[in-house]
Amino acid sequence: MRRHVKIKFVDFWPSFDCENNKFADALRLRHDVEVLPRDGDDVPDILFYSRCGCGEHLKYDCVKVYFTGENDFPDFNECDYALSFYNCVLGDRHMRYPLYMLYETGGALSPPALADKEALGRGFCSVVMRNSSNCDPMRLRIIDAVESYRPLAYGGPYRNNTGGPVAEKIPFIAGYKFNLALENSIVDGYVTEKLLEPLAAATVPVYWGSRQACRDFNPDAFINVGDYDSTDSLVEAIRRIDNDAEEYLRILRAPNFKDQEPVDFDSRLADFLDNIVCGMKRYRVRFGEMAVLHERRCVTVPLTGKRWSYRVMKLFSGRLGRR
Repeated sequence: MRRHVKIKFVDFWPSFDCENNKFADALRLRHDVEVLPRDGDDVPDILFYSRCGCGEHLKYDCVKVYFTGENDFPDFNECDYALSFYNCVLGDRHMRYPLYMLYETGGALSPPALADKEALGRGFCSVVMRNSSNCDPMRLRIIDAVESYRPLAYGGPYRNNTGGPVAEKIPFIAGYKFNLALENSIVDGYVTEKLLEPLAAATVPVYWGSRQACRDFNPDAFINVGDYDSTDSLVEAIRRIDNDAEEYLRILRAPNFKDQEPVDFDSRLADFLDNIVCGMKRYRVRFGEMAVLHERRCVTVPLTGKRWSYRVMKLFSGRLGRR
């Protein structure tokens, strides 16, 4: 039965479109949806919130759904339901919905068709990266190891050598045979747009991250760093593929998804959200230890969520680490 559902989005990133997004669209398939203004005081039936901002969600007392695109685990003391990278099972409270689903997956399903000469005549390898201080050091070791073979083209803020950060990643990545698609860390299920983008750009990703990628995508379509026991053996494999046109084209032309179809996360999302609307069940309580934790967060999150406080904490933790 179709219902009228009022929803609101808070604590998402500034560019997030509250009216047009995967969550609102999934609900619209089966219900009449009213999206409340982000900056209004009206309380929705369902509040969607994420990890940005200063804890705006804490002031709402309604059904709450948390979405994270990063490798943090949802706090089920604060949310009734959650969408994240993880493969955890918690009844009807959680669903795995990776961040790359908010990107244009159709590009990876139908990448540009390149002639052999065009595909092989491109530059060697690109990297588009910002975070170098809050990531697993292995990420940087892979970059240095591959660059010991041939120079890399850096299109992001990190080590930029292309005249400044590129405005659009996919067209830049498309100019190179390979792309270093390296996650910030390896966490079960944590697969981001870093793999999706080079696949959409019709290049060969060198992927470092969760083994889940081999289930979300076709492992024949990328070089998986996890298949090699050292950076030396990885670089030797890249060297071999770089100099073997037939092998390179075999990987490049492999279907990006198993059975030519991506995992149907959007249908699963529609079912997940429909179940919430039909039940409107709340799992959080405001008694006992859960209430204490909530009260603490109402004080600490608005303070620690501010950019200046993050810089202070980062400076302080750096000094502690040097002792």
